[in-house]
Amino acid sequence: MAPQADRNTFISRETRLRYLPFAEIEAGMVIGRALNLSDRNILRLHLPAGHVLTDGNLRQLYANGAEFVCVAMPETRSPEQIAADTADSAGRTLRIFADADLSEPTMAALFDCVLSYRSK
Repeated sequence: MAPQADRNTFISRETRLRYLPFAEIEAGMVIGRALNLSDRNILRLHLPAGHVLTDGNLRQLYANGAEFVCVAMPETRSPEQIAADTADSAGRTLRIFADADLSEPTMAALFDCVLSYRSK
């Protein structure tokens, strides 16, 4: 089984986490991050990271109003393409924060989080 960063995230070298709209989710896909759906602060559905979706799960997700699901998709990009995509993403993030004061700790933390998220 692939290594896990923590119990809530399913990762490996061969996978890439993607957030897909519910309409694109299919049975057999693997949950990339733990999925918790609640209504009025009551947990209605929990699917752990690494769970393989079934037709029953899809019906439950639909019934509980799921809009997006994080799935672990096979990585199809070459190492060179991954590096190029990461550089492009970093450049776009730098342009977004061009006028921000990154010496301010809160803004620097936000920049780091956005850069990390967009680099995956």
